[in-house]
Amino acid sequence: MKILLDTNFILTCAKKKIDFVSRADEIFDSSIEWFVPEEVILELKKIGEGRGEKIVDRQAAKLGLKLLDNINRVELGTEVVDDGIVSFLKKQKEEFVLATFDRVLKKRVDVKILSIQGKSLKLV
Repeated sequence: MKILLDTNFILTCAKKKIDFVSRADEIFDSSIEWFVPEEVILELKKIGEGRGEKIVDRQAAKLGLKLLDNINRVELGTEVVDDGIVSFLKKQKEEFVLATFDRVLKKRVDVKILSIQGKSLKLV
């Protein structure tokens, strides 16, 4: 199973103190390969350093970056992260799951979605 992480999913997990790697292991029978776009890393860095951002968002971004240390990285090659994610997922020959909360992005892709319900992960 391959899972691509979006910025808002990482931030939400960090804010709610959800270990998404462990929680995903509980709901998937097969081994999981995690992927994060370089552009998502850049978004998290900007949020973590942003002076106009709320403190809780800056802290969540910094924690999120720490959680991504051992996760595979992919290059989307676009300025708009959501457009890059859509394009990336369309090009993949293997099935990916997208971890996101973005309603608009969910409608733009034809893959399963990993979301959070309470403190648990949910596959839609």
